[in-house]
Amino acid sequence: MLRLLFVALCTVAMISVSLCSKTKAQQHTAADNGPVLADQSPAPVQPRTDQLAEKPAAAPGAAESPPAATPSDPQKQCVKPGEFAVELRSGRNPVGAPTVLATNFLPTNQRVDIGVRVSFVDGVRYFAGIDYGDQTYIFKRQDVVTRRAAESDPLVQKHLLESDQTIVTLNMADDLASFWSRVDLYLYTCNSPVGQSPWRVSSVSVRLSPYWFSIFSVFVEILALYVWIAFALRKQDHTFGSFMPALNPARVSAGPDGRGSLSTFQTLAFSLAVAALITLLLLQTGTLVDLSGSILALLGISGIGATIAKGTDSQRNTLSADNRAWLLRHGWIPMAKAVVDPSNATWRDFFTTDGVFDVYRYQSFIFGLVVIGGLIAAGVNQLSTFVVPNTILGIVGLSQVVYIGGKLVTPTNISDLNAAIAGLRSDEQKLKAAAVAKKQGQVGSLAEAIPLIGQDAYEAFRQKARDVAAIFADATGIVIAESSLEPLVT
Repeated sequence: MLRLLFVALCTVAMISVSLCSKTKAQQHTAADNGPVLADQSPAPVQPRTDQLAEKPAAAPGAAESPPAATPSDPQKQCVKPGEFAVELRSGRNPVGAPTVLATNFLPTNQRVDIGVRVSFVDGVRYFAGIDYGDQTYIFKRQDVVTRRAAESDPLVQKHLLESDQTIVTLNMADDLASFWSRVDLYLYTCNSPVGQSPWRVSSVSVRLSPYWFSIFSVFVEILALYVWIAFALRKQDHTFGSFMPALNPARVSAGPDGRGSLSTFQTLAFSLAVAALITLLLLQTGTLVDLSGSILALLGISGIGATIAKGTDSQRNTLSADNRAWLLRHGWIPMAKAVVDPSNATWRDFFTTDGVFDVYRYQSFIFGLVVIGGLIAAGVNQLSTFVVPNTILGIVGLSQVVYIGGKLVTPTNISDLNAAIAGLRSDEQKLKAAAVAKKQGQVGSLAEAIPLIGQDAYEAFRQKARDVAAIFADATGIVIAESSLEPLVT
């Protein structure tokens, strides 16, 4: 009985070992060949779409060789975002031709030309990517355009590229840059004969310029310059409340007469506009640019107009040297020159002459604003080529001529005052000469001279002096005391 039981146990053990061995063998085979569904054979491996070239028939008995890779489409992107480090950053692909830039910075929010020093080949397309160090970006297909360089291109004009070589134009979005950060820019082609890898890879290290931050920086700069001008022209005893009205452009551009000067305002506006555009270009590209002849002409017309207008005002609104000396001797004006107070200057001064609307000044103001608007609209890239039509320049220049001519022919209170003071001086000299002739010698005092010249002549002089003093007070705002109306005969 025990013998039968032992034989049965051995038989069961042998059957179990045989079954277990068969199961492990099947599991090992499944692990090597992949999962296999029941009653199904493994599906054949499908070839890649870019490897569908017909395979030549193998010779009998020859070993089968792997299929040869077909060239990729040069118009198709060959680098995916996840392949940036391997395909571009690693440098495993052949190095491409050198790249050149016409700027020190790469501006964003606009199209930028990158030169590649290799002959342009029709049908070969370039692609681009940016390596920030911690992240990467591959340009969209439509944001990279390849073309042949022309003689009119800045890269060719600056002798950085030949006219038959390649230019790659990138559409740089503003969100690609942050505070002039340095990045690596890659340009590559995709007509590789070995599959989906770049054929040639060119790279250059460059800083990206943020567009809107540059705009904001220029705005802050121009605002600071303008506020600094107003601060420099402030009164010595100014307060914050009194300083705010001093920011009025009419006060900032006030002339020697204390009124707003249109020519000075236009020169200031043109200067600030050009300075803003030059600064913006410097922040975006890191380079300076020449100014076109039209811009220089505008600045020249405004500057010359402001200078002539200032000279005209000085000539028409300033007392003659003889009259000023006479007023100083009689104490009508202080010995120290009074500082012009522009607190009464208003925008009205830009459009009026002696309080009357002047259409030529208004015309000059309007066309000045139009030209500044056109200059800003043209943008920083047009500073060297910006052209103001000759008719517009003629209108601006003619407005300046008419404006200055109107100043020359329009009479002023100062011119009338000069004539009145000259007449009063002449009468005083006659009184003095009459007193000296009557006495046959120098007169010691006014009391001694009055009996010699006669009371009527003395009173006539006093009356004329009162009239001149009234004109003087109307022109200058200085009231003359009665004691200062006496003639000097000693």
